[in-house]
Amino acid sequence: MFDLSGAFRVNDSAFYEKYYGFTHQHPELLEQAVYGLAEWSANKLKEANLIAVPGCYPTAAQLSLKPLIDAGLLDLNQWPVINATSGVSGAGRKAALSNSFCEVSLQPYGVFTHRHQPEIATHLGAEVIFTPHLGNFPRGILETITCRLKAGVTHTQVAQALQQAYGDKPLVRLYDKGVPALKNVVGLPFCDIGFAVQGEHLIVVATEDNLLKGAAAQAVQCANIRFGLC
Repeated sequence: MFDLSGAFRVNDSAFYEKYYGFTHQHPELLEQAVYGLAEWSANKLKEANLIAVPGCYPTAAQLSLKPLIDAGLLDLNQWPVINATSGVSGAGRKAALSNSFCEVSLQPYGVFTHRHQPEIATHLGAEVIFTPHLGNFPRGILETITCRLKAGVTHTQVAQALQQAYGDKPLVRLYDKGVPALKNVVGLPFCDIGFAVQGEHLIVVATEDNLLKGAAAQAVQCANIRFGLC
């Protein structure tokens, strides 16, 4: 089963009571669930019967930060700051005034309360500050992530960590120079990542289509891995 809700993304029933406001009805299934961040979970996905497809914001955030955290390049005493903007489709299909193109203005929401923040932090094993924004465009996510590097870490080391993680992963496209634009991923299954370094400051920019790499395309990617099609 491929679950695109948030109900199996963390293997701890207390998580759902704290952040989702409900008592999990099937805690016995939580230990069976495999978190479907496809580039990082391939071996587990091959044997999984319950796959929890990650949220749209967490996908881009984790793909950006996980290689750098695992390589020990970030000074996590300063929490990474994730400023993310999603198109209106990220707010769902309901016919609400707040989702009307005539009404939507670029605006943050869920400040310090969005449920994707603990999902990101749990799977990274590191605290983050996450602020989502709703933009007046149909689809796509752009995340600008500000981090502090450990003393002495260079641009080359950051590039090498990302290349080592994704050099053979076709759905993550790394930018050698510059940062990605939203128009290059809308309607496509990719997550594009670029970055810039100044001294000990690192800014990572990631883009994806929230309906594809942030949802349906990642589910298909997980299915392809699960059934040995890639």
